[in-house]
Amino acid sequence: MPPFVKVTRNRAIVFPAILIVALVVEFLLLEGTLGVSLPSDRNSAMSTIEVKVKGNGANHFVTQNKRFTVVELLSKHGSEDLILRESFFTDLEFGVEGPPNATVTVDAMNGKNVRWTFREPGQRGEPVTGDVYQVTKLGCCDAPPTYTYFSLRDGTKLRSTHNKLNSDDLAALDAAVIN
Repeated sequence: MPPFVKVTRNRAIVFPAILIVALVVEFLLLEGTLGVSLPSDRNSAMSTIEVKVKGNGANHFVTQNKRFTVVELLSKHGSEDLILRESFFTDLEFGVEGPPNATVTVDAMNGKNVRWTFREPGQRGEPVTGDVYQVTKLGCCDAPPTYTYFSLRDGTKLRSTHNKLNSDDLAALDAAVIN
């Protein structure tokens, strides 16, 4: 009997080998196609651009920009530092009416653990007060932009409006988040 046949009949060797191959293939699929990152990748931020030619022959500029922002959440019990990992995805085609396909994703981390995540259509995002994050989705033609506000404490959506909130409205929204 050839040596390879003897080895393949031994279940103690075949099962672990199949398991290892399956895990490697799963990792390559998740990381390469869906962009799912390992926890170690959460501490890095890479930006990419890709120019694609789609069905109508037009160029699509696909960008993925990432950054980190550190915020301090104040409460009655003291303060807490929160690291925001912000990702801005845009698929832009010039000469086409309408806003580009764009998404803002924010992961809030304290240390290495992700506390909450939100994803919202839009081109820009930033913390606007101590406890509130604003996502801006640009309008098209005569349509106004949309401003969506999220709590930095738990990532919940607080409000969407076509008018940017003034400092008094932001202060009231910020106070509502703390309470």
